[in-house]
Amino acid sequence: MNMIRDLRKKFILVATAAVVIIVAGALGMINTIAYMRMHAQVESVLSYITQNGGNVLPKKIPPDSSWFGDSNWSDDTPEFSYQTRFFSVLVDPDGYVKEIDLKHIAAFTENEAIQYARTTVQEGKIKGFFKKDRASYAYMITKNKDGDFLIVIMDCTRDVGAVEAFMRYSVMLGFICILLYVFILAALCNLAIKPFVRNMENQKRFITNAGHELKTPIAIISTNTEAIELINGKNEWTGNILKQVKRLSNLIDDLIMLSKMGERSNVDLTITTLNVSETVTTVAESFRQMAKDQGKQLNCRIVSPVYVRSDAKCVYELINILVDNAVKYCDDEGVIDVVLAKEKRKKVVIAISNTYAEGAAIDYSRFFERFYRGDVSHNSQKNGYGIGLSMAEELTQLIKGKIQVSYTDGKITFVVKMSTST
Repeated sequence: MNMIRDLRKKFILVATAAVVIIVAGALGMINTIAYMRMHAQVESVLSYITQNGGNVLPKKIPPDSSWFGDSNWSDDTPEFSYQTRFFSVLVDPDGYVKEIDLKHIAAFTENEAIQYARTTVQEGKIKGFFKKDRASYAYMITKNKDGDFLIVIMDCTRDVGAVEAFMRYSVMLGFICILLYVFILAALCNLAIKPFVRNMENQKRFITNAGHELKTPIAIISTNTEAIELINGKNEWTGNILKQVKRLSNLIDDLIMLSKMGERSNVDLTITTLNVSETVTTVAESFRQMAKDQGKQLNCRIVSPVYVRSDAKCVYELINILVDNAVKYCDDEGVIDVVLAKEKRKKVVIAISNTYAEGAAIDYSRFFERFYRGDVSHNSQKNGYGIGLSMAEELTQLIKGKIQVSYTDGKITFVVKMSTST
């Protein structure tokens, strides 16, 4: 049930990614607001102290008028003046200390206070934060009418610590919520994808059953047409009937095969050591006469011998599909290149390209979709149903390889990469 498992993984991945984006956005917004609120609150207190000449009035609280501040501050918290730890230094433009007030703080000596005050002035900022002995401090510098600088430095360790703790716990909670979401989603996602799984199974069952049902009337038509030819001889009409019967038979076989390949667990692989150089050469040579008859040149550059551990039938069918596609869609008098080379890290590369002047406007990202044809006119001269390249992708995945398509310099190139056995 590989296809269902892949669908389940994609569903969980996409749903989880969406939740991660939402949670990360919400946490980022909440933590940003918390930090801005703390910053505004600290700045409001510093501004209040500065307005009072580097002191706080007992039984007074500075109103925080910022958008992030509390609107319910009042004068009924008399402990404010005792809870706020700060000091102030007044210096003249030459850096001479005129006043210093250390009675509201114990973490700074007079020399340290003067040193930090001068340092903040030299930095050229009017406000900011710094750390000392694992404690956080905020400062604000104002200039009075005499040209002197008042530096107020306040301990905001609790405010910063509270915001940092909130950030840590919110991130942890968000991470735990995401994990719980993933576990719950993994347990319940089968219910979500059940309609899609049922639809896929019904499609496969319909294709298989319809294919087998269609084979009987097609076989009867073919047999009766051949009988008519035996009695009345061959003619244009019986030839056209047999030709279209053959096309229908091939289409039905391809549909049934593609339906089975979509459920990879039902495909039995016989893994052997395969001379892939010989396989590529055999397939390419089988198309050489066809290409020549159409006026196209087929070139081969194949390194030999190169061995891989894979299923011989799958590899043969994969190369056959790609070379057939190259011959079919190559320009008249164009060139088809079949290249096999070894890369580093035990990789073998098979590149099959063909000239196609009108390929610049084609959407190559859709080449491996079922029933997609780059030839939008559905020219009947190029027999195809948009199934071959989809089968090529399925075969590549079965043998644990990779396939890519590109268009450069007027050439379509399909590249298949597999691991070598040596």
